[in-house]
Amino acid sequence: MRRFLSLGVLLALIGCSSAPDKPIPTPLKRITEIVEIDYVESTSLGGGDQTGLSPAVDGDSIAAASAGGDVYLFDAKLDELWNTDIDRTILGGVALNSTAVYVATSDATLVALSRKKGEVLFEVTLPGNSTVPAVATDTMVFVKTQIGQLIALNAVSGETVWFEEAKESNVGIRGGAPISLSDDVLFVLWESGRIMAYQAQTGRILWERQVAVSRGRSPLDRIVDSKGAPSVRNGFIATATRNGQVSLLSARDGQLIWSFDSDAYPGALLAFNAVTVVETDGTISAFSAQSGESLWSTRALKYRELSPPTVVADYIGVIDLEGELHLLDPANGSIVGRIDVGGDKGKVAPVAVENGVLVQLLDGRLSRVEVIR
Repeated sequence: MRRFLSLGVLLALIGCSSAPDKPIPTPLKRITEIVEIDYVESTSLGGGDQTGLSPAVDGDSIAAASAGGDVYLFDAKLDELWNTDIDRTILGGVALNSTAVYVATSDATLVALSRKKGEVLFEVTLPGNSTVPAVATDTMVFVKTQIGQLIALNAVSGETVWFEEAKESNVGIRGGAPISLSDDVLFVLWESGRIMAYQAQTGRILWERQVAVSRGRSPLDRIVDSKGAPSVRNGFIATATRNGQVSLLSARDGQLIWSFDSDAYPGALLAFNAVTVVETDGTISAFSAQSGESLWSTRALKYRELSPPTVVADYIGVIDLEGELHLLDPANGSIVGRIDVGGDKGKVAPVAVENGVLVQLLDGRLSRVEVIR
């Protein structure tokens, strides 16, 4: 019965002739560049739709993967150290520690490759597909599946250390929020709108809290989801969801500091003494970390299909649907720098490196840009 109901809802949505047209992206206006951004290097990873794929950084090494199955290790200048084709579609990746690179494939397998030479060390069958990057330490690897499971594996052998099955809804979403790890605590924002804190070594639940309560009438309106990882800093954690809320909590015990309704699927960033959110329509807003009071808001990038926000040197960075990296002044939201890193979309948050970021676009182009101080 449930299958027929779901099909009926889908057909109704497809056949609805009154569905609104896709909004036209706001044209980019010329800016007075205060910040100089240097395009350092770029390379093509190749192969398929890179939705959900982002690079990982450890020291001077950069690991990246293409959906087509190629796994790479680069140095800090994006000079290739090795490239291994695992001959599988990669959905979730990449994680990197001192000995290995980890990727999750479309046949629900976690593959570990030697950081030194790129040969396969082990393969582990997962209970479900993972479409967000794993998180790796030197001793453990943590994987979140699409169907509400969290698995901790030994980083060397691949053996399961602990397993947690969350009580998730039956609504399936390709994606979800990546995991955050801070001070040996895993913070996981589940697609039901619950955030849970797990002791990383044992899987013990330290606390949990509902941070998104859907109030929509239709199945789509009731989806609460985020593509931005929980943002952890200075003992606090910020979350933002689709059709839900923006919240700030204590990372120690989950106590709610403040919360308000918002539709901020791309996620939140806790930095510069503020919580900055990218709303689903591309509006970017900042709120006081102490009170939740509005600090500023800009619609300059509205409908430009922005990535989750990230810290880029002393600024806030987002990627848009044309591969433009925009830097915003955290004090007032003005755009103070911009650079074109490619012609395709940037769906995942840029990854911070020294003095800049790595950007991986949907077409598989990986670029490093730096802020000139």
